[in-house]
Amino acid sequence: MTLDINYWNLCGHEPMLQDTVRCEAFRAALAEVVTPGCAVLDIGAGTGILSMFAAQAGARVVYAVERTGVTALASEIIADNGFADRIRVIQQDIQDVTLPEKVDVIVSEWLGGYAVEENLLPIVVQARDRWLKPGGTLVPGIVTSWLAPVYDPQVQQDLDFWRSYPYGFEYKAAERAACRDYRCGCNHVKTDNLVAPGQEMWLVDSINFPYGKSLEPFVCHLEFVAEQACPCNALAAWFRADLGKTLVLDTGPSEPDTHWGRTVFPIDRTLDITPGTRIVVDFEMIPQRIGVSLAKWEVTVGDYRFRSEASTAVVA
Repeated sequence: MTLDINYWNLCGHEPMLQDTVRCEAFRAALAEVVTPGCAVLDIGAGTGILSMFAAQAGARVVYAVERTGVTALASEIIADNGFADRIRVIQQDIQDVTLPEKVDVIVSEWLGGYAVEENLLPIVVQARDRWLKPGGTLVPGIVTSWLAPVYDPQVQQDLDFWRSYPYGFEYKAAERAACRDYRCGCNHVKTDNLVAPGQEMWLVDSINFPYGKSLEPFVCHLEFVAEQACPCNALAAWFRADLGKTLVLDTGPSEPDTHWGRTVFPIDRTLDITPGTRIVVDFEMIPQRIGVSLAKWEVTVGDYRFRSEASTAVVA
C-alpha cells in the first residue's frame, strides 16, 4: 500500500522531475538509442516524463505502464503535450500486461540510492524476458553500486543529540534506532568526507542479468585502507549507471547533486582512523517483496565490530 500511496501522490514524483541531472541524462540516453519506428516500453511510467522523451526521440509507439492512479494525470500531461497518438498509458502491474508486440527499447528508472535496494529489478528483468526483441536495448544497461567508509557530520550531530539526555531523559532506544536506520538523499556527503576511496559492491548488467539471480540477496565483502588520519562514523553508498551508448549517470560524492544523493549507514560510534587502518565491511541487501528490501551491514576496525540489525527500505 505504501508503494501505491507514495507514487500516486504528486509529491512523490516532484523531486524526481525537479532532478535535472536525472531527467536530462535519461532524455539524452533515449535520444541516443530510440530511432524512428521504434516501439518502446516504459516500466513504472509515473507522470510520463520518460515516455515523452522517447516519443520526442522518434518512437513510433510507447507503452507507458504504471500500476498506480497517477496514470490519469499522466494521460492528461501526455495529451497536453501532443503525444496521445503515440503514447499508450496502461494502468496495470507490468507482470500482468499483455502488449500487442515486442519492443525495441525498454526504459525504466528502477534505481534506488545504491541502485538495487528498492527491489524493482526483478520486474524489469521479467519484462525484458517477455517483451524485449532480440538485440533490443535496455535503459539503464550496466549499473554498479559503490561503497566507502565516511565521516558524516550530520550523523554525528544526530547521535550526539540522543546521547545528551534531552530534557533530562534517557534516549538510548532512539540512539540504537538511529544506528539501525540508513539515511537517503545525503548530498552533503562529498569526496572530502571519504575515509578511503569507494569500492564496487556489485554490478548489474541488466540486459543479461538472470531473473532468478535478481531475487537473491546482493552480498559483498570489502576491505578498505585509510589514506589519512580522520574520524569515521558511517558508510556511504551510491551508484553509476550506463544509460545509453555513451551516457553515464553517476551519483557519487564528486558528482553533481541528485535527489538520490548518497545513502548513509551509521556504525554506532566515531572511530579515530589513522593512515593504513584496515576497515572491513560486509554488506547484504536482502530482497523482500517488490518495493521492499532489508539491509544489513557489519564493520570491523581492529578490535571494534559493529553489526547492524536488519533495516527495511521501502519505495518512497
